Amino acid sequence: MRRDLRAPVAVPPLVLLFVLLVLAAPAHPAKAQLPSFGKGRIEVRLYTDYFCGPCSRMEPRVEALLTDLVKRDAVTLTFVDTPVHTFTPLYAKYFLYLLNKDRSFAHVLQYRALLFEAAKDRLETGEKLEEFLKEKDVSFTRANPGPALTALSSLITEDGVRSTPTCVIIKDGQKGVYVGDIDIVKALEQLQKAGELLKAQESAPQKPSSP
Repeated sequence: MRRDLRAPVAVPPLVLLFVLLVLAAPAHPAKAQLPSFGKGRIEVRLYTDYFCGPCSRMEPRVEALLTDLVKRDAVTLTFVDTPVHTFTPLYAKYFLYLLNKDRSFAHVLQYRALLFEAAKDRLETGEKLEEFLKEKDVSFTRANPGPALTALSSLITEDGVRSTPTCVIIKDGQKGVYVGDIDIVKALEQLQKAGELLKAQESAPQKPSSP
């Protein structure tokens, strides 16, 4: 039976256990620097997996939306690499390595696009992944990924994520959970429209109050 490639992909509990027990082991007291961008009060957590078909199709569709929301500081966006596939922890580690080199948002989106491309090519070792990045003329800086990976694993547990892609939006103390690329795109578009409406209202000339 063929699997519906449009459907969200389930997160295997054993892979989550692998991330929590193995990758969290080298953590040290240093504060984790999460892959978070923007300074808005609305928190957006985007859970994806580089080997997830729906995720790889969705991210290019939301790049412009995310860029606008982050640029305007309408949100605080966190990318949470979610281990649906056995080799996703490897990719999550190299994503953090890439961020150590350059955290400008345009480059962040470029890094993610490259990692999705590498996953599509089934590059499943660090050596192959490094060779791929070298061919793309992209450099990185190694650093202990333990604290960040531990923090990201905690977010997966906190939000109860069971499939990818999933987006969690926390606004005014309320948490909304959106599963699947269609619902996620709609949710992000609504955030953008709400922000544009608020901006228009703030810039509109105020009517003088009646005496």
